[in-house]
Amino acid sequence: MRERIPWPFSRLYDRYANRTFVRWFRQIAKQVKDRQVSGTILDIGTGPGRLPVEIAKQVDNVEVVGIDISEDMVRIARKNVEKERLADRVKFEVRSAYNTGFEDCSIDLVVSTGLIHHLREPAKAFNEMYRILKRGGEAWMYDGRKDVTKAEFEETVRSLGMEKELPLPLWIIERVWPHLHIGYKTDVYTIGKIGGALDQSLFKNYDVKKEGAYIRIELKKT
Repeated sequence: MRERIPWPFSRLYDRYANRTFVRWFRQIAKQVKDRQVSGTILDIGTGPGRLPVEIAKQVDNVEVVGIDISEDMVRIARKNVEKERLADRVKFEVRSAYNTGFEDCSIDLVVSTGLIHHLREPAKAFNEMYRILKRGGEAWMYDGRKDVTKAEFEETVRSLGMEKELPLPLWIIERVWPHLHIGYKTDVYTIGKIGGALDQSLFKNYDVKKEGAYIRIELKKT
C-alpha cells in the first residue's frame, strides 16, 4: 500500500480532489476555533496544505505546521500558503507520521484528513502523536468510509455545500466512492486493523464515530 501520493498525481490531487474538500476544511477549522485551541497545531499528511491555511485564516493565536512525506506535496503547499500571504504563520516540512521531528510534549493539537488508510503501521503513528502532544492535547483524525450509505453521502455533500464544486456528477461519485482509495469500511476503525492499533497505542482515551461519509477519531493524551 502506498504511503504517499506521487508526482504527477500530487498535482491532480491539488487541482481537483483537494480543492473540493475546502469547505470541509473550513468546517474543521471552525471546530478548532470553537474549541479555543491555541499554541502549535500539526497537520500530518497535509498534502497541498489547504487545511492549515483554513485554520490560520480562522484562528489567530496559533502556529500551524503541515508535514508530508511527499516532497512535491510540500512544494505545492508552500506555494499555496504564499498565495494566501500566511507564510509567517504556516510552515510545511517533509517529514513522516512515524518520525515527525518534534520534541516531546510540544504540540497542542494534531489533525489529519485522509491519512489513516495510507499507514502501514498505524499504532506506530498513533504513538508518535502521543509522544509529541502536550498533556491534555488531542488528535483529530478523519478518513473516508467505504460503506457509507447513499443517504449519508448525499447529506454530507449537502451539509458542506459542495454540490457545485464536485469534479464529477454526484451519482458518478456515489458509484465509484467504494472503489476509491479513500478509507476502509467502518468496522475496520472499530474492531479491525485500525481499532486494534488504537487499543495497542499509548492513548487510553479515544472515541471513534461516524460523521456522514467520514470517520472521525478523536484521541486525548491524559
